[in-house]
Amino acid sequence: MWRSEKGIVTGAVRHNDGTSVVKVFTESHGMIPFIFHLSKTGKKASRNTLIQPLTQIEFQTDYVPTATFMHLKEPKNAFPYRSIPFNVTKSAIAIFMGEFLTHALGQEQANPGLYRYITDSISWLDGADSGQCANFHILFVLGITSHIGICPNKDNYSPGSCLDLREGTFTALTPEHQEFSDAQTSYKIASLMECGFDDMSGVPLTGTERRAILNDLNLYFRLHIPLFPQLKSIEVLQAIFC
Repeated sequence: MWRSEKGIVTGAVRHNDGTSVVKVFTESHGMIPFIFHLSKTGKKASRNTLIQPLTQIEFQTDYVPTATFMHLKEPKNAFPYRSIPFNVTKSAIAIFMGEFLTHALGQEQANPGLYRYITDSISWLDGADSGQCANFHILFVLGITSHIGICPNKDNYSPGSCLDLREGTFTALTPEHQEFSDAQTSYKIASLMECGFDDMSGVPLTGTERRAILNDLNLYFRLHIPLFPQLKSIEVLQAIFC
């Protein structure tokens, strides 16, 4: 039975000349791969923009839990953005967020709180000034950790502590392995974990510090999420927020 559904596009891969496989984090069923039929010419070609990362769509689907790919029809933009598609900085952040979510939520089931966190975060990004966005992507991925059960434990944080990336906790003792953040990077991460988007500018970061945090968090996700890769879009963000 075809039913209405909402979702957030995280990424798309060309399947053949006429279709793409689109990953959509749906409101009712979690992450689902859909077959999307591309339009090549005419007015319908504009519908191909619906599979850009972070696009929020409404559509009809015949959800079948055992199917490898689902089908969707009558897709439409559920929340047209005012600035994200037209701003280089925000577009780069959107690409990063899409790549991150594709891998971080690959097996995620329906999670209303997580879905709301993502849509609220995108709305904030779309309405913010570009100058407010430098730390946004870092705070966003830290927020995701609390929704998928891998949030670093900062109960034991004290000045000079380091974040043990393997154990997911702050410790005053230097780990015997190499998978940890240094004291300065750990301090910045712990500080950002106390912030919301509106006050994150209170944690000033240099380009070098952002690179260190992003690289360490990428390693953190690789240690805690099966098959999580080295994210390619990090290099783009590093070029923008140097």
